[in-house]
Amino acid sequence: MSKRAAKTGRFLIRMGGIGWMVYDRDRRGPALMGADVAANLTKEQAEWAYRILAGSAADPEDPPA
Repeated sequence: MSKRAAKTGRFLIRMGGIGWMVYDRDRRGPALMGADVAANLTKEQAEWAYRILAGSAADPEDPPA
């Protein structure tokens, strides 16, 4: 893996076919949150899921409705 790829991180938020998704570069598809995929989300839901998956928030707030 190149240094640039290592800096970009494993997860990213992007527009999917229907809504927003958290893309997992290792899986080469939508990220998994338990048994569910992080896809077909609102942008706010995708940002919340990203914070959980990337470990950006020590105590993430409640998920958006």
